[in-house]
Amino acid sequence: MYYKNFSKVYDKFMQHCDYDQWANLIKDKIKESGVEGKKLLDLGCGTGETLLRLKDDFDCSGLDLSADMLTIANKKLKNKNVKLFLGDMREFSTGETYDIIVSLFDTVNHLTSLEDLDDLMNSIYSNLNPGGIYIFDVINREFMDKMFPGGVYYDDRKDMTIIWEHFRDEDLDIVEAVYFVKNRAGHYEKLKELYEKRIFEEFEIRKIIEKNNLNLLSIGKNDRIAGERFFYMVKK
Repeated sequence: MYYKNFSKVYDKFMQHCDYDQWANLIKDKIKESGVEGKKLLDLGCGTGETLLRLKDDFDCSGLDLSADMLTIANKKLKNKNVKLFLGDMREFSTGETYDIIVSLFDTVNHLTSLEDLDDLMNSIYSNLNPGGIYIFDVINREFMDKMFPGGVYYDDRKDMTIIWEHFRDEDLDIVEAVYFVKNRAGHYEKLKELYEKRIFEEFEIRKIIEKNNLNLLSIGKNDRIAGERFFYMVKK
C-alpha cells in the first residue's frame, strides 16, 4: 500500500512547511494565467493541507494514490465541500473536468520514467477544460545533492528522528527512509519506507508537454519556500 507508513508521520514531518506561502504562490500563478473558472483539482493532495487553504477561493477536489493519506485528508476536510478521489496521476478520471489542476511538493518527481510523465500529461489534457491550466513544480539534481550530503539526510527533532539514505540506480533516485516516532506512552516506534524519484530535465518536460498538445506558459524558479524548485504552468 502506497505511503502507508509515511502517512502516519507526514504531517509531523511537514510541520515546518509554510502551507500559506505555497497556497498564496499558487493563487498568484492562477491569477497570472488569466484562466476563467474556479474548478480546481489538487493532484497528489496528500493529507489535504493545501486544499484547506484553497477551498474558500476555488471549487476544490483532491486526488491521491495513497488511501491512508486520503483518510487523514477526509478528516480535515469533512463537511468542507471538498471531494476526494483515490487514483493514479498517470491515468485518472474523476468523472469531472477542471479549470485548474495543480501538483505540488515535487509530486511529479515521484514518477519514475518518461513514459509515466507522458501518461500524466495525456491525462492532464483529458481532464482539463479548454483554456484550463496545470501548475506543477519539480526539483533538480542540485536540490538532491544539497539535501543528501554524503548520501544521508538526518533530522533529529523533539519527538521524531528522521534518517534518509539516498543512492542512485540508473535514472532513479532511491531513498530508504527510517522514522523513529515518539508515541503517547513515551516510547519510540520505528517506521520504514522506500521512495523512488526521478529528476526530469527541462528539455524532456518541454518535449512531453508539446507532444500532448499542451502549451507551456511559463517556467519560474523559486528558492524561498522549500529549496530551489521550478514551477511549470501549461495551458490546454
